[in-house]
Amino acid sequence: MEPRLPKITARTLAVCAPDDRFSRPSLAKFAAALGCPTRVLSAGHVAAPEQVPHEFSDIVMEWAGRG
Repeated sequence: MEPRLPKITARTLAVCAPDDRFSRPSLAKFAAALGCPTRVLSAGHVAAPEQVPHEFSDIVMEWAGRG
């Protein structure tokens, strides 16, 4: 997947949970490849949007300029 990241041209926000052992270690690399901001949630793992839904939606809405 990493070689394809620079092909993404849409405005992007990388959101990750602190205990997500799959994406958290690569968060900085993804952000560098995409040229995007990052946010780490206060809790959760892979299913973070379901575990901390209000925090996740607040972050996304703020980033989208609607918060």
